[in-house]
Amino acid sequence: MKDLFNLTGKTALITGSTSGMGKAIAHAMGIHGAKVVISSNDKAGVIQTVEEFRLANIEAIGVECDMGNKSDIDVLFQQTIGTFGKIDILVNCVGIASIGSFFEINQENFEKTMALNLQSAIYLTKLILPSMQAQKDGVIIYLASIAGVRGNRYLGLYGISKAGLIEMARNLAVEFGPDNIRVNTISPGMINTPFSESLMKNEEFMTKRLAQTPLRKVGEVEEIAGVAVMLASKAGGFITGQNIIVDGGTTISDGN
Repeated sequence: MKDLFNLTGKTALITGSTSGMGKAIAHAMGIHGAKVVISSNDKAGVIQTVEEFRLANIEAIGVECDMGNKSDIDVLFQQTIGTFGKIDILVNCVGIASIGSFFEINQENFEKTMALNLQSAIYLTKLILPSMQAQKDGVIIYLASIAGVRGNRYLGLYGISKAGLIEMARNLAVEFGPDNIRVNTISPGMINTPFSESLMKNEEFMTKRLAQTPLRKVGEVEEIAGVAVMLASKAGGFITGQNIIVDGGTTISDGN
């Protein structure tokens, strides 16, 4: 039982991992024994994160990668395989949010949102799946959002893209379960990250949001990282095709 969360011997590739939830997930997997690949379009952030992790005795490499560029994704995959020989865990944490009403959706923001939030995940997953099939073992985790499970007045396009990730996880879980590949999504609520900083500074918004959240607080990145480690380890060995909502109860609350 003491090895339930042990990731020793595993290689974890985490995209969008130089800040926020992605960095916390990479760090948590590293301290639980995994070799980690740090990836982001922030070159300085990649270098700094790898240095931080190595000081914490985490075996890590960094690869600068713009997930909107297929050539960059190819390089990310090749460098990971070239260094560690395999990928046991993929955690996709990249994403952008286009804020606006339904009538503000246009070709430009639609294509940009779908390319980064959904299509890049599809492309990278297609590269990685054959090696996971060959070793008859693999874990894929997509970072989605509660915007993907409920209606959104101003985050509709973002919600659509995240709902796509949630459904893709279910589809992949069914198709590749016989290969012992588990695929899940994590849907955070309001988490204390640079991504949500502007919302957290909005006193009116936060008063309303916390009133709708039974735990009456904002989540921390470590609380998302812990779920990711669980899903990647033996502790989550019989979980696949699921969307784990981590939101302090926001989506189940009646606002009282």
